[in-house]
Amino acid sequence: MAVHWFPSPRGAREGLRFLALAALTAATACSNGSAPTPTPTPSASARAGTTITVTEKEYSLALSPSQATSGTVTFVVDNAGTVAHALAIAGPGVSNAHTSTIPPGGRARLTVALRPGSYELWCPIAKHKELGMDTHLQVRGNGSASPTPGSAAASATKH
Repeated sequence: MAVHWFPSPRGAREGLRFLALAALTAATACSNGSAPTPTPTPSASARAGTTITVTEKEYSLALSPSQATSGTVTFVVDNAGTVAHALAIAGPGVSNAHTSTIPPGGRARLTVALRPGSYELWCPIAKHKELGMDTHLQVRGNGSASPTPGSAAASATKH
């Protein structure tokens, strides 16, 4: 005796679509322990952004690379020192961008829209700047219109 789950071929197709969608939803939700969330599409400037690693220790700042092209720049700040540090940046269109305090062994991210020009980077904690935690970053144009400076985004973590 044959058992039919769906009364028609159209019903069978709709049933298979439902099962496929349910399986995909379950797999996605289980892959990261939470329900799936939509991912925004990054803008062209975000996709073309630059990442610069800043290594901080008593009492120096090292940038890698030491130059950038105008646009979105993310500074990944590693505190390789034995005391707390932070990173501040100022230059054309940027006046109050900084990370929170980064504990020894910690890491922070600071994303800023930079125009062509010279930027000063320093540790704003106590007298760290005067002790040598101060450097400059030269930002060159990228051949297109300079980005409008936006707000800076920062986060810090201990790793």
